[in-house]
Amino acid sequence: MKVVNDFLIPARTGKAVVINKGEVLRIIEEEGKQVADVIIFNADDHKEKFDLSHTVRMNCVKGIGNLKRVKELYSQPSRSNIMFTIMEDKVGVHGLITGNKCSIPLYRARDKLNTHANCQDNLSDAIRPYGLTPDDVGDVFNVFMNLEVDERNVPVIKSPVSKKGDYIDMKAEMDCLVAISACPGDTQPTNDYLPKSLRIQALQ
Repeated sequence: MKVVNDFLIPARTGKAVVINKGEVLRIIEEEGKQVADVIIFNADDHKEKFDLSHTVRMNCVKGIGNLKRVKELYSQPSRSNIMFTIMEDKVGVHGLITGNKCSIPLYRARDKLNTHANCQDNLSDAIRPYGLTPDDVGDVFNVFMNLEVDERNVPVIKSPVSKKGDYIDMKAEMDCLVAISACPGDTQPTNDYLPKSLRIQALQ
């Protein structure tokens, strides 16, 4: 495969890109231990978008995934189309429990902060040029996020196990609009307490 698009997402920021059917989206740990919050839309019909719970359920039923790793990324059950197929995964540990993303309400409730860079705003800004609004930011695929469940059955954030140079390759099964946030989280172990950049490539 050859690289047809290559760019850096600086720490604490987001960007959107169209990945055409058949192309491979590669998300690379430019510095290591950095989470990528990813949302996905059908590029030709933005009403169709990634659904985490349906993705996890379908992968588990088909015996190709669990709460850390999946093979196929699905749109919501009204469509239930495979949007991406994961071709290679150097890490195999991703946040597939909640589909949530950091936001001002979360920082306010958890950390008593009224202002903080966050993935909700990053993703909203990234999709705005495509005619989408903050209300369109739905389920997130928390790439490289390390989530565990404690003895109270509460999700707990751990430091990522990914290292510099690790990547995940996802083949587009339809034309997709993908928005990615280099998560700004620094009050929890999300990014090992230090937000960093991500490198994004499209290959064909």
